[in-house]
Amino acid sequence: MKRYIALLLIMTFTVFLPFRASAVYATEVPATASQTSVVMDVSTGQVLVEKGMEQRMYPASITKIMTVLLALENADTSTVHTMSYEATHTIDANSTHIALTEGEQITLEDLIYATMVASANDAANGIAECIGGSIDQFVVMMNEKAKEIGAVNTHFVNANGLHDPDHYTTAYDMALITQYALGVEGFRKYWCAEEYTIQPTNKQSQARNLGTQHSMFVESQFTYEGCTGGKLGYTDEARHTSVTTAKRGDLELICVTMSSQKYEKYEDTAALFDYCFDSFDRVTLSKRSLKGFVIPVLDGDVQVQEVRIYPDNSIDLELHRQYSVDDLNLEYQVPETYRYGEDVLPSLQITLKGESSSMYGNLGSFPLQFSLNDTPQQKVDAATGLPVKDNSIFWKNLLHILKWVAIICAVVVIAFFLLVVSVRVRHYLYRKRRKKRRVKHPVTAGTQLTQRQRPVHIYVQPNEPDRHPHTKRRTSDTGKRRR
Repeated sequence: MKRYIALLLIMTFTVFLPFRASAVYATEVPATASQTSVVMDVSTGQVLVEKGMEQRMYPASITKIMTVLLALENADTSTVHTMSYEATHTIDANSTHIALTEGEQITLEDLIYATMVASANDAANGIAECIGGSIDQFVVMMNEKAKEIGAVNTHFVNANGLHDPDHYTTAYDMALITQYALGVEGFRKYWCAEEYTIQPTNKQSQARNLGTQHSMFVESQFTYEGCTGGKLGYTDEARHTSVTTAKRGDLELICVTMSSQKYEKYEDTAALFDYCFDSFDRVTLSKRSLKGFVIPVLDGDVQVQEVRIYPDNSIDLELHRQYSVDDLNLEYQVPETYRYGEDVLPSLQITLKGESSSMYGNLGSFPLQFSLNDTPQQKVDAATGLPVKDNSIFWKNLLHILKWVAIICAVVVIAFFLLVVSVRVRHYLYRKRRKKRRVKHPVTAGTQLTQRQRPVHIYVQPNEPDRHPHTKRRTSDTGKRRR
């Protein structure tokens, strides 16, 4: 009996222990040594957790993420570039470089690998000259691209990230830039490269062997399972900075840490990744659960158009396991009216109800689709957007209806008149044809009598001598039928 009880207990623990373990999750974001940090969902741009992510910081060499993405967007990697004096001699001799020399010819692909894998500052300058024509012009391109991406708290001064007081960004902006870069064709090949060899050039007779300095996607004590690439940075002013990506299942995350110590950046990144992968689940807001709107467009106080606003797709969100969809606040950024010529930018802002210590409360702003349709002009109350009663419109509509009624009646009368005329004409023509037939074939009284006479036959009955012969009119079958 004891054996059966023990077996039953073992089976019970075997069945229910996984469910108990899966129900355990952290409800507090782990403490980190980095001054600022952020974790972002690559697919949606949703921020899961953050620490001072809007604070301006010096980026150091993670600047090169922007440098490489611009190179891939604007030139073929087989392009050969000749290094200039400015590109090779304007960097600090103690900074990271691969000893490129003035007049050295090197492909853009070699420059990109040197910039991303070895974090070479002279290679980043070479990319800037190759793409922008000059380093200064390339910096203009960098700042324009940052604004386009939405990194509004970022300002670049150079292509390599060497310190300058006016060269700054934020953890959030670097996550946005990285999210954009991961979508650029070919970027991931360099993002996860562990090593690379630059073949001899016209100025260098030996091959240059390069290896990554990022320890989370190579074999080391900081290797992180699922890590898909990353970039490190360091200056005395910026301290250690890092951008790293990792993926589990369908969820890929970006983690940015800034102003950290040499090994703390790895520990902070791993702790934040573990927390987010273990504590968040994906939820979906279906199109049917979202609202649609019809908004009038006014020109003065008259409605001239209408805007139909609707969700184009369902919305995927990462939500901490202690929350459900019922804990979300959906705020539609839709006005009551639009003015004619005004930009139409409807969106849906999703936030958590109340404060949270387990996740970032602003889940994001999602654009809504819209269509613009013309409508009959109608006076509208500018304050409420509701139509205003206008008696003149009623009388105009009534006159319009009466006009069409009169037209229809006139058409009916004309049709009736034409019908009567048609009948009379047909009757007249019929009588005329009949009269012509009578004139062509006249019938006199004598002729009519002759035609009506029938033949007379005399019958003699021999068996009856006492009877006199008499005449008898023969009756035809036709006559019988007529009687």
